[in-house]
Amino acid sequence: MIDKNKIGIAFFLLIFVMSGYSQDLEYRDGHYYKKGMLYSGTDIEYFENGNQKIERNIKNGHENGFVVTYFENGEKQEQRSYIEGKKDGLWITWDEKGVKLGEARYKDDVKDGEWFIWGSSGILRYEMYYSEGEKSGVWKMYNEQGKLTEERSYEK
Repeated sequence: MIDKNKIGIAFFLLIFVMSGYSQDLEYRDGHYYKKGMLYSGTDIEYFENGNQKIERNIKNGHENGFVVTYFENGEKQEQRSYIEGKKDGLWITWDEKGVKLGEARYKDDVKDGEWFIWGSSGILRYEMYYSEGEKSGVWKMYNEQGKLTEERSYEK
């Protein structure tokens, strides 16, 4: 028979130990350090209720790969992508109910590619494009019902 009290105590101790490790991580001068040395590894922080708050991958002191933040209720809040500390790749934002609110793309730390913003009901509100940090292409705006209301063209 499984002793639920022992499982609960083990879970609490695991969370306590893991949160202690993440607190040793220090961010200064644009780098993550642990015990005075540039850090490489996965850093996980937790809310007091035991749910994950953030999980980040770090290489040579820089965020590298995915960084995922969470709401206290356990739902994902944001997923970010980095290469050697620079924004690179797809970023996604959700609300506390899990509805996707935004999707953006970066390349070498600048806006690059498609950007979308949805309303809290999940209806697309904005469709935008960037090329090397500059507005480009046709931007579209939609009303609460999802009907196209405006277009703007950005040419280089």
